[in-house]
Amino acid sequence: MMTLKPDREKLEKRIMELEKKLQQCRQTDKSVGEAEGTARALLNATSESAILIDRKGIILAVNEVAVHRLDKLKVKIIRMNIYDVLPSDVAIQIKSNIDAVISSGELIQFENESEGFLYANTIYPVFGRHGNIEKLAIYTRDVTVERRAVEALRESEEKFRNISSSAQDALVMMNSNGNISYWNDAAERIFGYTKKEAIDRDLHRLLVPKKYLEAFTKGFEGFKETGQGRAIGKTIEMLALRRDGTEFSMELSLSSFQFQNQWHALGVIRDISDRKLAEKEKLQKEKLQGVLEMAGAACHELNQPLQIISGYYELLIKDIPDDHSLNAKFKIIQEQINKMREITKKIMKITKYETRPYPDGSKIIDIDKSSNTIAREG
Repeated sequence: MMTLKPDREKLEKRIMELEKKLQQCRQTDKSVGEAEGTARALLNATSESAILIDRKGIILAVNEVAVHRLDKLKVKIIRMNIYDVLPSDVAIQIKSNIDAVISSGELIQFENESEGFLYANTIYPVFGRHGNIEKLAIYTRDVTVERRAVEALRESEEKFRNISSSAQDALVMMNSNGNISYWNDAAERIFGYTKKEAIDRDLHRLLVPKKYLEAFTKGFEGFKETGQGRAIGKTIEMLALRRDGTEFSMELSLSSFQFQNQWHALGVIRDISDRKLAEKEKLQKEKLQGVLEMAGAACHELNQPLQIISGYYELLIKDIPDDHSLNAKFKIIQEQINKMREITKKIMKITKYETRPYPDGSKIIDIDKSSNTIAREG
């Protein structure tokens, strides 16, 4: 019987081929392991819980967030049914949405609440080689803090709207371009422009009288850079323009703030035209009171010497004949006495404060206008 000896060269070649394939397998296993490690790292790096299940709900894989959220050991979760590890009400909602994903073949997003926490869920279909859904990936994110922040912001905005709409003072906001960005109901009432008419308009050109416009425009250039200005942080009185072009007195409290690295301004504006009118009327009354007191004292002081002069005049006129040369001068005296009496009567009837120019450039009390004598004589 003959024994066949293998060709040494062929044998060595076969061994080299086998070693090469073995090396390739090892490299493939290493790549697969690295890919799995990368996938696990990616899953565990997210703040969302991730669970992979089959169509029956059997858990195939989970990330660390899901393990922590479900409060179970990872080894115990794998191969369990997801409907058994979730609260019953949540399990029912999850199953309903999983059925919908399997039926439609499209992802579904929904929210659920559990034990005081709010979660945002996304269920993705995972397709097999033949295009059928073999698995489902469930991603869940805790949005409790986010939703509470949104709700708090919404409540804050609502409170601000209620406060600003009921405020008697105008609230006007100006952006970094000098345009109006906020305009409340009181601003509509005070200035006469609706919110639609005022928003995005140049604030200075709309509300500042022309005589102040240049100064305000120049000051605004510095404000854009620093957020500072002569009126920032202060309450000042100044004139402003209404829609009809009339000027009125207002009290302005101005502050600045930064938004998106740009300076904005907020003005609280109070219409003080009524107060200014009341102050003017009060001043007029105080002046009138001073005039009346002075008039009373003057009349009292004038009447006494006037009576004496008039008495002596009567005595003198009796002893002078009608054809005497002094009669003409006595007549002038009589006219001046009567004029003095008329003046004191007018002074006693003063009811308001009116003035007239005096030759030296000052003003003096106009007795006729202040006592309404002209009107009655007319």
